[in-house]
Amino acid sequence: MKVGVRSLQLTLSGVLLLFISSSCKNSPNQRRVVEKERMIELMAEVYLVEMHYQKAYGIPGLYQEPLERALIPIFKKHQISRKQYELSFTYYASHPSLFLEMNESVIQRYNEASIQR
Repeated sequence: MKVGVRSLQLTLSGVLLLFISSSCKNSPNQRRVVEKERMIELMAEVYLVEMHYQKAYGIPGLYQEPLERALIPIFKKHQISRKQYELSFTYYASHPSLFLEMNESVIQRYNEASIQR
């Protein structure tokens, strides 16, 4: 009986270690997530463009295509794709405290920019 319990403990320990080591490795999607500070810069620029189109047109259906075209230069400037931005946005949004901190940084940048004007 002791041999069976010991064997089970070793097997479970091995499975647990395997699970931990595989979950600690970055998935391909995590490796493609834009670094936090760079993402804050991107979010600030994207939010400004989105606010402009929302104010100008009001209804998302009316400004979706022009907005998409307006975002292309931002993504080119930062050398990322729209898909990578969306993946990164989703990643950070799935971590609420981090996402809140990032959005607060974006707001702080807006406030600092408007004070300098």
